[in-house]
Amino acid sequence: MLHAYFDQELDPVRSLEVERHLKDCPACQRRYEEQQALRKVVAGQSLRFEAPPALYRSVRNAVREAGGAGEPRRRGWDLSWLRRRVLMPAAVVALVLLAASPWITQPSAQTRLAGEVVSAHVRALMTDHLTDVTSTDQHTVKPWFNGKVTFSPPVVDPSAQGFPLIGGRLDLLEEQPVAALVYQHRKHFINLFIWPSNGSGGAREKTLTQRGYNLVHWAEGGMDFWAVSDMNAADLQEFTRLVRNQPPPPGGK
Repeated sequence: MLHAYFDQELDPVRSLEVERHLKDCPACQRRYEEQQALRKVVAGQSLRFEAPPALYRSVRNAVREAGGAGEPRRRGWDLSWLRRRVLMPAAVVALVLLAASPWITQPSAQTRLAGEVVSAHVRALMTDHLTDVTSTDQHTVKPWFNGKVTFSPPVVDPSAQGFPLIGGRLDLLEEQPVAALVYQHRKHFINLFIWPSNGSGGAREKTLTQRGYNLVHWAEGGMDFWAVSDMNAADLQEFTRLVRNQPPPPGGK
């Protein structure tokens, strides 16, 4: 991925992977420095060459001789009818398709949001910043969000079923602060992102897969929920079922 990184063609997650690798790999760091030096040399004036006028003339003469002098001889039939009846409508259709292509190929809003959720999950794992508050006690994690977000995220702890709460943190999705609750199942981490829902009522539970990560999305109680992890889809759906069916702590604390 070094060349794509050098040309700034990678997404933020992949760029961060390369940056971390370059810090620990002297061989790749040398390759990267060589690419930087090569780009500077190629961009320099020393490699530029101004062609003499005689070369321009010889090229023009060669093209003229290869193409034949004068206007091309007309065929025995007129092409104007073909242009009007076939070529012009085809050109109009091509222009319409070209203009519409950004909308045709543009991913849906939910697909884009799912990509943001996966990136936030991976970023937290790579930067060793899973939690801002580390605690297995839901009565400690939930109050920590007071004053940090404008809503009160529901915090449950299905540790008895093998999905212990390990903490929470603030994150950013769609340019708005969200609550991220972090759970663990065996060696897998789960990020549960929560923020106020823009829709009314509940949203039907939906499962997705992006870049090898499984996601579950639903909305209820005026909140949007996104659960994401690298564990298998069945375990993530079981986690979702436990979170949705487990009652909140007594007194809503």
